[in-house]
Amino acid sequence: MSQAPSNADVASIESVEHLALLDMYAAAPADVRAALGIDHQAVDGGALLICTGLDDLQFNRLTGQDVITPARADTLDRALAAFERAGVRNWIVQVAAGATDLQRMCDARGLVAHPRTWAKFVRDNTPAAANTGLDVREISPREADAFGGVVGQTYGLPAAAARWVSSLVGRANWHCLMAFDGATPVAAGAIYVNGPAAWLGLGATLTSHRRQGAQSALLAARINTAARHGCEIMTTETGVPHAGEAGPSYRNIQKAGFRIAYLRPNLRRPEPA
Repeated sequence: MSQAPSNADVASIESVEHLALLDMYAAAPADVRAALGIDHQAVDGGALLICTGLDDLQFNRLTGQDVITPARADTLDRALAAFERAGVRNWIVQVAAGATDLQRMCDARGLVAHPRTWAKFVRDNTPAAANTGLDVREISPREADAFGGVVGQTYGLPAAAARWVSSLVGRANWHCLMAFDGATPVAAGAIYVNGPAAWLGLGATLTSHRRQGAQSALLAARINTAARHGCEIMTTETGVPHAGEAGPSYRNIQKAGFRIAYLRPNLRRPEPA
C-alpha cells in the first residue's frame, strides 16, 4: 500500500461512491422499491442504504460517515435502529481511512469487524488497455434488460433486482457497458460520473465466459470512458482475499492500474454464540 491518503483524497473517494449508491437506490422503480423493501437516506455526508429483499451487506450499509462531516453518535444510533426495524441481519457500518471518531463510537456500541475487509482502490485518468476476443461497448437503453439480466444472473439476484439494475442504463451520470460474444451479452459493468470523479461498480461476468478477459476489458473501457467525460480520479472497491482465495477481482483491478488507497473495515454486531 502507498502512503496514507490525504483527507481530501478520502473525501473524493468516499463521496463519489456514496453518491453513486444513493442515486442507484433513487433509480429503483416504485414497484421494485416496494417488492425489495428499498430505502435510502443521505446522512451526514454519507448514505444509509437498506434493502430488506436482499439481506446482504452489499445492500444494507451505513457509509461515508466521519469523512466530510464529523461523526455523530445520534446518526449512528438511528442507523443501527433502522437496520433493526427493517429486520435485516447482514448489515455493516463502513469506516473510511481517518474516521477515528466513528471507529470509537462503533467500539463503544460493541460492533466488531466483519471477516471481509474491503480495499478501496484509486486511479488517475491515464489510458488503459486490455485484450479480449469479446466485443466491449457502451450500451443504450434498448439493451437495459440484457444489462440487468447479466448482473442478476451472475449474482443470483431475483427478477426485481435485475429490473432495478436495468434502470441505470441511460440514467444521467451513469454509463453502462457490456461485453458480447457475437450477439450474446456475457459481461457487464457500470460507471457513475460526478464532476472530476468516477465510481466503477456492478462488474459481472456469466460463468460460461469467465477467464476470457471480459472484466479486464470492461475495466479498461470504463476507465477510458470516464476519462473522456473529464474524470481525473476513479475509484472502486472489492473484498480483500483471504489466505488461499483466488481473488480475481482484486487482481484485475490492480492490473488495470488502480492502487490501494486504504483498507476499509466493515463493522457489524457480533454473531450470536
